[in-house]
Amino acid sequence: MENVGFIGLGKMGIPMVKNIQKAGYNVIVFNRSKEKYKLLGDTEFKIAKTPREVAENSKFTITMLTDSEAVKSLFQGPDGILSGLGPGKIYIDMSTISPTVTEEIAKMVEGKGAEFLDAPVTGSIPAAEKGELTIMVGGKLDTFEKSKKVFSAMGKNIIYIGPTGSGIKMKMINNIILGVNMLILSEAIKFGEFLGINPETQIKVLSTGSASSKVLELKKNNILKNEFEPLFNLEHERKDISYATELARRMTFPLILTPLAEQIYTMGVNAGLGKLDFSAIYRLLSNLMDKS
Repeated sequence: MENVGFIGLGKMGIPMVKNIQKAGYNVIVFNRSKEKYKLLGDTEFKIAKTPREVAENSKFTITMLTDSEAVKSLFQGPDGILSGLGPGKIYIDMSTISPTVTEEIAKMVEGKGAEFLDAPVTGSIPAAEKGELTIMVGGKLDTFEKSKKVFSAMGKNIIYIGPTGSGIKMKMINNIILGVNMLILSEAIKFGEFLGINPETQIKVLSTGSASSKVLELKKNNILKNEFEPLFNLEHERKDISYATELARRMTFPLILTPLAEQIYTMGVNAGLGKLDFSAIYRLLSNLMDKS
């Protein structure tokens, strides 16, 4: 099997890289924080000293990082990913970053004679652990076909979206809906509580009717318990929505609800909720409404 390089051993990266190895690939890893290597457990992985070393020794190099700045910091420079790329190599960015940065990186990769795919994911940590992520892929179709087996080690739903940048744009759409859905769900339940209907009763009705949603299914216990263990951080939801509004401004598309959602999630970050699950926006709205 080919060598697969993986950069970024966060909450999502750890289970993803373990599943790649279970699929039989030789895996080379790199992470900026060396403490994260301990989370790989007893399984042996080859550890690279630099991102360049990962790319030089891998057919596929995958990044799963926090944001645009993190990707750029490890991509360029004498020890960066780009320095280790060349013909016959494929670089796959599975991070959720700015579409503008995605396009810039793609051009530099192709300038080295290598191939590029943007392939963000949805499904959160449990899906990553089970190898059941949904993976949205942008890039050349033949590059996608060459990479499908690697994607299959991490995901259950692997969907080719279109040309370079299409994957990250699809992720923007996904996370706009995710974030706005959580906001209106939170607001409606607080309004129902004000009207004298307890949240448990509301959720029982909503779960069985036309107002049900995946967000309600996944986050109802967080609301009822007022506990928000992070599966997808609120600060990351704010970041992703901000990428969407940035893209819309650049393309002069008049988003209406999304910029408002960005403002409210920014309020959540400023209120110290950024490291909690994005469903903690319910706590922010609760505090605001209870004071009114």
